[in-house]
Amino acid sequence: MQESRRVRMRTYVGDQEAWDAFEFEEPACGFDPLADAVFPALFAGVGGEATEASAARLDVAGEVLAELLAAAEEDEVAWLNALYAAQLMGVVPLRSGHAVEPGTAPLRRAA
Repeated sequence: MQESRRVRMRTYVGDQEAWDAFEFEEPACGFDPLADAVFPALFAGVGGEATEASAARLDVAGEVLAELLAAAEEDEVAWLNALYAAQLMGVVPLRSGHAVEPGTAPLRRAA
């Protein structure tokens, strides 16, 4: 008896192969790989930044962080992004009253 071979049709969006529906939607909906570079620059800044530009960037970064923290109650990805953003800004939002030295607290989601 001959075994039938199953052939999977490959689906590509741009230069990325999509294995499932999510991987197809991700590039198809316009998730930009450049955002990976923009997000850290927003919160950490860039070298040689003018004082005015830095102040404007920090204002926007603060607003974005506040939005991420507000969304974090319902969205775990927003929570992780808020933690990452806060680390980039040199601030770790703590949900307890314990004083902790910067860089010594493990990052964890509050219960």
